[in-house]
Amino acid sequence: MGLDAAESEFYRRSLTRSASTAKGVGDSMGLSPQEARLVAERLLALGLLAGSAEGELRAVHPVLACHPLLERAERRLARQRKELELGRATVDELAAEFSMETSSSLAEAEVHRGAAAAWSFLEHVAATASTSVQCIAASGAAPGVGETSDYTAISELAAFTARRGTHVQLLLLESIDILPSLVDGAHAMAATGVEIRTVPTLPVWVFIVDDEYVATALDPADNQAGFMVVRTPGAVAAAADLFIRHWRGASPLATPDYQTARDLMQKHRELIALLADEVKDEAIARRLGVSASTARRRIKDLCREFEVNTRTQLVIRACRMGLLD
Repeated sequence: MGLDAAESEFYRRSLTRSASTAKGVGDSMGLSPQEARLVAERLLALGLLAGSAEGELRAVHPVLACHPLLERAERRLARQRKELELGRATVDELAAEFSMETSSSLAEAEVHRGAAAAWSFLEHVAATASTSVQCIAASGAAPGVGETSDYTAISELAAFTARRGTHVQLLLLESIDILPSLVDGAHAMAATGVEIRTVPTLPVWVFIVDDEYVATALDPADNQAGFMVVRTPGAVAAAADLFIRHWRGASPLATPDYQTARDLMQKHRELIALLADEVKDEAIARRLGVSASTARRRIKDLCREFEVNTRTQLVIRACRMGLLD
């Protein structure tokens, strides 16, 4: 109904009291006077409390107080559903127009020169691949990706493609285990359905899309140079043969002896969700059934486990792994 954790707890506590004050309820929750007053003002505005934040407060019966909120939420949801339907129709219309504009100009071979053009092409692959994408991921980042040691951007595209129902097969170098972030990214992709194997060496970045066209890096030594896209059956067959030969000799992505980053994030998902909602430590402790000092220690340990310095960085990483809405 639009309440955060502190507001929900404040209202619940007020329900058990015939009358109370913002300070009294706030003290029982470990809130400062200012925080308690702000929460009370919010609940008063929503009609969940009666009285004034500076004086005596009384909780309004849930049936009387919550039904208007539920009706408001239902109206908001109906508007959002209508907006979503209109959005989908617009996307379909734009995609159809884009396909009509590009299909007439497709050549057997085309060049997407430069980093921006290469990345735009990768986005096109993620958005339009319908059956399969086979990728040979050579050293460095994919063409169009600026940071050569970071797979984050391309892994997010791969995960998006897999979630659309496209079969994604990815060949990675065994040397990704040098950087924990690359290993985490690989396991995050695998969790979305991307099939991953590793090999000692790979020649060049290659994408085979829907068995219809193949894209290769223009320059194996320069990931900013761009892509060459070829649509001739012979080129597609040769690229597919190259992929299959490497794939057959590759090893499945190794499962580490320790819990993967995603496993650990999943285990602490409730804690991270509370951090994302900016819930106070005392309220987190009550939700988890531990002391405030234990809650703070768990947060600190989790930040250290994932090599981040702040709670915000931890939440951002969890979002990137798809563990938070």
